[in-house]
Amino acid sequence: MFNVGLQPKAASFGRCWAIVASLLWAAGSAFAGPADGSRNLLANGDFEQGTATPSGWQTVDGLSSFWVDDPDPAHGKVIRFDTDVLQSQAYAWWERIRTGAAPADAPEKLPTKPPKYDTLAGLDGVWFYSDPVPVEKGRSYWLTADARGGEMMMWLLGYPQEPDLSFGADAAAFQGYLRKKAGQDRSQRGFDRFVSGYDWKGQLKIGGTNTWQTYSRRSKPFRPTAHTPNVRTVRVLILAYWPPGEYFVDNVRLTVVEPEAAERP
Repeated sequence: MFNVGLQPKAASFGRCWAIVASLLWAAGSAFAGPADGSRNLLANGDFEQGTATPSGWQTVDGLSSFWVDDPDPAHGKVIRFDTDVLQSQAYAWWERIRTGAAPADAPEKLPTKPPKYDTLAGLDGVWFYSDPVPVEKGRSYWLTADARGGEMMMWLLGYPQEPDLSFGADAAAFQGYLRKKAGQDRSQRGFDRFVSGYDWKGQLKIGGTNTWQTYSRRSKPFRPTAHTPNVRTVRVLILAYWPPGEYFVDNVRLTVVEPEAAERP
């Protein structure tokens, strides 16, 4: 998703991230969160249900993404990300996760060295997808989440048909790695270019403090069918990235906007 196969050169890395940050057109703001009691369309948005991994979401991998108890009992189970993981180690493990390896069997994290541009923080980030949720044509939606740690990006992705739910199916760089291992060379004639399955996306910036905060696009709801009426379902994508370190997310909510709220400027 974030890495599309082009790796930034070390000398310009900081500037690249600065440009990315300046282009976040839908920056989230911390606030108390909606208190209208609207039903959460996301299954298990508080991450309390599951066995080895939370139900309703992709599996955690046990190397860069984890399902853990938060030190604050009020939050219970949360998702923890560690972006200080070598991309080479992550890819090798993700390939096994795709074929059914258990998160509990993840390898011990290898040491990383500055400037750490070869980590997930410097390249792909760590992505985490929800299961798809049906949306109604013409409807608007609020997306909120609790977060602590470094700044993260959250997307709402719109799909015209049932998305591929296999691990990493929409991660372009990882898919490129798998294709190369399978002997597919993009320089060959007839190479099948990777195309993501979604037709629409909206973005929300979350995190950036060491204490839990709630974030939402409170003044601009998501309208997945406004310009792409073919969208039938949406998924939430959480992406933790730079700097290398730990990030935490909880209480992800997707709710329908009441008509009068959707019309506010």
